[in-house]
Amino acid sequence: MLGIGLPRDLAVVVSMQLDVQTLSVVTVFVTALLGALLVFAGLQNRAVRAPMVWGASYIVSAVGLALLTTHGASSDFISVDLANALVLLGYGLTWAGARMFDGRPVRPELVLAAPALWLVACWVPAFAADINLRVVLVSAMMAMLAAVTAEEFWRGRDEPLMSRWPTVVVLLAYGAALLARIPATMLSPILEGQTLMHGVSFALLAFGTLLFTVVMAFLLLNMTKERTELEHKIASLIDPLSGVPNRRAFLDGSARLLAQQARDGEPLAVFLFDLDRFKLINDRLGHAVGDKVLQLFAESATATLGSEILFGRIGGEEFAAVLAVGDLGEAVAVADRVRRNFAAAAEGHGGAELLPTVSIGVTMDSNPQTEIKALLAQADRALYRAKANGRNRVESTGSAAAAETTEAPVIDIDMRRAWRSAAARA
Repeated sequence: MLGIGLPRDLAVVVSMQLDVQTLSVVTVFVTALLGALLVFAGLQNRAVRAPMVWGASYIVSAVGLALLTTHGASSDFISVDLANALVLLGYGLTWAGARMFDGRPVRPELVLAAPALWLVACWVPAFAADINLRVVLVSAMMAMLAAVTAEEFWRGRDEPLMSRWPTVVVLLAYGAALLARIPATMLSPILEGQTLMHGVSFALLAFGTLLFTVVMAFLLLNMTKERTELEHKIASLIDPLSGVPNRRAFLDGSARLLAQQARDGEPLAVFLFDLDRFKLINDRLGHAVGDKVLQLFAESATATLGSEILFGRIGGEEFAAVLAVGDLGEAVAVADRVRRNFAAAAEGHGGAELLPTVSIGVTMDSNPQTEIKALLAQADRALYRAKANGRNRVESTGSAAAAETTEAPVIDIDMRRAWRSAAARA
């Protein structure tokens, strides 16, 4: 429908202007609606605060876009100066949300820098009177904010969130489109009397802004959902007390290592750790002290073995580890280093009255068909010998390999007071 009684060219112009106005209004309402949706998502999961900041950025940008559409019907301060300042503030809040999402601090003065610079520039008469200069400056600042937001998401790329990558691409693409406005404006400047609300360039810009707004909201919501799912998955595989993999994670990881062993032919050693007299500690000193001992051992063993080694708590006071070694003697040496480092850490932590110790059973098997449960059973038999032979020692399935030490004594006198004092100092 081109209109009745109007020349064809004039009808096209009228139709295009109507479409631009409609598109602008749609962009405002869609942006505000998506902002409310992001705020609602943030309220549902208070642990991730970034969606609320992103929602605020959308709502602020929607107000700015709404003021832009009033150009000609309101003062330039409202429809140009304040409107663009709010849009720039929205972009700054998006950057702040990206930093907050990855746990980096946010400086409010940097969020306000772009809108403040814009308002200062608008007080310069020569700048305020030149619409082309205004287009160049606001486009450059919006592109810069899109680029630094993309850089913030890129910095957190080690986290396995699939939505992070398209978010970076979309931000960079939108920033490039904004930068393209600068040479376009210089080559084809807006003439005196024209406004940004007219012309094909504004129609394309309005459509691009609408598309960018919708796609970014989808990606931000999906990234938040992926973060929540990842946290739940990690929580289901990590022992909450010791902070190391739980039994399920350990068994799954061991199965993968055994499969790798079948391909590489590299022998694996299995370690089974059991804290000595742990029930006595719990019964006499309380579970809070027992929990502290578990945490201390997990920290000490992880530091000794290395964070890349599969090490987990498989139940109660029992821990296990799997790693590739050259021979059984090397495996026993590693186990004894864990034992000695834990004894040293406990001595500095708990005083001379009570030194928590650990007994360790070690086994090694180069047969790729052996299952992890069978290897744990072999290590358990070696661990039983370590307990029977006096505790605080390493025993292996090989008769020649054993590391012995003098067992730390348990002194009943004032034991409770000593451990409470140690826990208070921790």
